[in-house]
Amino acid sequence: MSNEKEKREKPQYGMLKCLGWFFSRAVKYRPETIVLLFFQILFNVSSAIFGFYMSPMILSCLENRSPAGELLLTAAFFIGGCFISDALVSYIGNGVGSDGFKGGYQIQLRSRIAQEITDKTAATSYCHCLDNKFLRAGERAYNACGSNRAAAEGIWHTLQNLGVNIVMFVFFTAMLTYIHPVVFAVTVVLSLADFLISGYVYKYNYRHREELSHIDRQAWYLQGLPSQLSVAKDIRLFGLASWINRLTDKALAAKEAYAVKEHKFYLIGTFSSMIIEFLRSGAVIFILLKMCIENGMSAAEFMLYFSAVNSFNGRFSGILNDFLDLKNKCLDISSMLEYLNYPEPFNFGEGEAIPDGYTYEIKLENVSYAYPESDKKIIDSLNLTVKPGEKIAIVGLNGAGKTTLIKLITGLLDPDGGRVMLNGTDIKKFNRSEYYKLFSAVFQHFNMFDITVAETVAQSATDIDLPRVRDCIEKAGLTKAVNDLPDGINTHLGREVYLDGVVLSGGQTQRLMLARALYKNGKILVLDEPTAALDPLAERDMYEKYNSMAEGKTSLFISHRLASTQFCDRILYLKDGKIAEEGTHESLLKLDGEYAKLFRVQARYYKENFNKEEAV
Repeated sequence: MSNEKEKREKPQYGMLKCLGWFFSRAVKYRPETIVLLFFQILFNVSSAIFGFYMSPMILSCLENRSPAGELLLTAAFFIGGCFISDALVSYIGNGVGSDGFKGGYQIQLRSRIAQEITDKTAATSYCHCLDNKFLRAGERAYNACGSNRAAAEGIWHTLQNLGVNIVMFVFFTAMLTYIHPVVFAVTVVLSLADFLISGYVYKYNYRHREELSHIDRQAWYLQGLPSQLSVAKDIRLFGLASWINRLTDKALAAKEAYAVKEHKFYLIGTFSSMIIEFLRSGAVIFILLKMCIENGMSAAEFMLYFSAVNSFNGRFSGILNDFLDLKNKCLDISSMLEYLNYPEPFNFGEGEAIPDGYTYEIKLENVSYAYPESDKKIIDSLNLTVKPGEKIAIVGLNGAGKTTLIKLITGLLDPDGGRVMLNGTDIKKFNRSEYYKLFSAVFQHFNMFDITVAETVAQSATDIDLPRVRDCIEKAGLTKAVNDLPDGINTHLGREVYLDGVVLSGGQTQRLMLARALYKNGKILVLDEPTAALDPLAERDMYEKYNSMAEGKTSLFISHRLASTQFCDRILYLKDGKIAEEGTHESLLKLDGEYAKLFRVQARYYKENFNKEEAV
């Protein structure tokens, strides 16, 4: 929390830099926003001036017993001026933009900036997805453009108000100085005092934003749990409803307690403002009444000058508040800039070209890796050469480093020490995006997008080779299941977006992921526990298909079930981030080491279960 506070108080980019970047985005995406901002300020100022003079001028006509026509003309002039100015402001702020929808220029600008942030998230180096600092930066960046009031759009409203308040402040300053220097001095001093006290009071939420954010996140999370399909079974089978309700009540009680403290603090600010307003109004009325008695000031002039004092106070406080608001929004813009400019450790868009050819050798030299904020080496001084066309199985107990090794080979992670090389060249020198194209992978943990079956296999919404999609689905053993779906390969998956979407079983989903990998047809096939949801017989059948499909390709796969590794050219048994044993299935059994012991345990388990089934 202290690091977060320090980050907020010491932004990487100053206000001028943030404003410059933001206006550059306006010029790039929606240049009319800047022109329209000028007109919004202009028409708001004209509306304020018309409104300010309207009552005193009408009162002056009444005092001078002006003809009815002159009185009506005066009233019509000022009322019409206010109406036209307000109408123009409303039209500019809410009118139909050139893109055809309401207020489109500001919303689209925010949407374009949000898209830049999304592009950064989608294209960033995978290691950033494991970095809490980067993830916090991303959360702040998304919050800065997540709504109409957020900085990416709300800053226009702040700039508009600031511009209007500055112009009107200059106007009222000249008027108060003309009236009486003491009136000006009293108004400035008391207005400043009111601003400082109110500013401290009403920044209560900002000072406690971490506490409030934690309370809100906890309450939102607990209130949303019952509606999540992923936990629906657990809630019912384990009777978690009452427990969740108790936690929710506790979170809501904490939120209510915070609201009570906030309300008490705000009451102090309200009473303080009332006292200052009483002193300011009393002092100004005293001076103006004295001027009426001594100098014969008219009622219209009294109203004009007294309104000027009140308006000056509002504009003065408005400038200070708008400036603070602008500063806070620039902090949010700085968060966006920090995220967008977050340095990338991987080489994207540049670098050496991937060597031409069908065969690739991958070599790991003394490779070590530890995850962020951890001192434990998951991979420790590991050496490995994967020859072109070789089939390698990577096995070991949980936590041995199998998946991490795959991530290092595929370039999702860079080693902390040592090198990963492709045909003798360090992969850091290649364009990482091009390097990724070498791999067709199915990982143990995967996510399904709410798109059609065909789009899932092709990972594209256009230019889909449907015969190829069907062929990959057939090779993955999923043809019958897909044909039984309501719309076949055009059936929507998932229910977050489409109400008619279907949810596949775990085994069907894993087969679909294999079909996706086959469609990509990378030079190197990687399978990380892709059959965890299948029974042993189905798994073996699937790996036999994989074995025939991967003919001639370099292949890497992880499996906990050692019986499925027998067709591989080489088996690596990992322990504590190192290759503890290496060889074929037969040679490792003869070695009678840890691989052999684990294999015998699994074989005995399956044999015992088979005998039980036979007995039944």
